Formats: sequence, C-alpha cells, structure tokens
Amino acid sequence: MLKSPTPEQLKSARKALGYTQKEAAELVHVSLRAWQLWEAGDRKMPPGIWELCVIKAGLHPLYRAHKA
Repeated sequence: MLKSPTPEQLKSARKALGYTQKEAAELVHVSLRAWQLWEAGDRKMPPGIWELCVIKAGLHPLYRAHKA
C-alpha cells in the first residue's frame, strides 16, 4: 500500500500526466476543492485515494506488472 503523497509529489504527478486539478479530481471521483486542499497541503490525501489515482493513471508498479 502507498502512503499519502506530499503536496509536491501530488502536484508533480498531476502535471507530469498533463491533468488540470479538475481532471485529476474527476479521475478519483472527488471534488475540485478536495484536490486543491491536498495540493495546498491543507489536508492529507487518503492513501487509498492516492493508490486509486496512480492505478488509474497507469503509474502503480503492481498494476503495470499485470497489464497485458
């Protein structure tokens, strides 16, 4: 299981994927405001949502290992 990302990790990952904050929020079914709070460091992203994010973005090492 992954740990919660730092705000810098979260922003870097989002930008590397070419997503806006709104698109990233929609990817994991949360509000834009929630995403903004995570990137600002005002709240910690739950580890499960971070894991969902990296899986859906194709960045999770275990997920990639099982993709055909």
